[in-house]
Amino acid sequence: MLDRVTSPRPHIPALAASLRRPALVLVVGATVLFSVLAAHYAGRTGDGMVDGHAQTWVDAATAPHLPALRMLTQLGSPPLVVLASFALAGMCLALRRRRLAVVAVVGPGLTGLATTLLKPAIGRTTEFGGFAFPSGHTGGATSIALVLALLLVSLVRPGRTTGIALIVSIALAVGGTIGVALIGTDAHYPTDTVGGFCAAVAIVLGTALLLERGAVWVRTRNEGPADEAEPSSSSLGISG
Repeated sequence: MLDRVTSPRPHIPALAASLRRPALVLVVGATVLFSVLAAHYAGRTGDGMVDGHAQTWVDAATAPHLPALRMLTQLGSPPLVVLASFALAGMCLALRRRRLAVVAVVGPGLTGLATTLLKPAIGRTTEFGGFAFPSGHTGGATSIALVLALLLVSLVRPGRTTGIALIVSIALAVGGTIGVALIGTDAHYPTDTVGGFCAAVAIVLGTALLLERGAVWVRTRNEGPADEAEPSSSSLGISG
């Protein structure tokens, strides 16, 4: 009884061990795609061939819904992203997901910082002179969606395939919706939104992976090599 009371609670990972390799693949893929687009559009003004085709399709599909699209674009605005980030961090702490609470703040924060600083560095501009690539609104909304997805996966604890499918599906649903809204309102070129999406995937999942790697390094240094066990339902105080 005494051991049960005094033994420390297990640290719940931000990203389950079974999902880390697929997540690393997503981080690498997003980074490569972002780099290719950034290199291609660096210093350019206006849209490209891919943008033109995508813009035509989006305009045809969304023309009757412009007021709703303008409202949707606000979901990726910095104030709402910051508010959602801290709200998610608080929720993670309440659910004893301390590492995920760190991801909830650091991931969206770094995504916003990166998209803001990379715009002038890459130098893609619109016809009106504003910097365009990558889309900060798309990156912000996608980063929040990824944290939500990680929290859901942490709570439900599905298998590897289902878990990574949930993360990708939620990110695509939210990021894609905000991206379409930005394209439909002529706020961004289509490839700008892809760049913002890729930035969020690389940074948020990369943050989770680095946090888990750091935790393993600290534990190994302090206690010697040991496998990090996934907490069971009983250890979390959950009964059937």
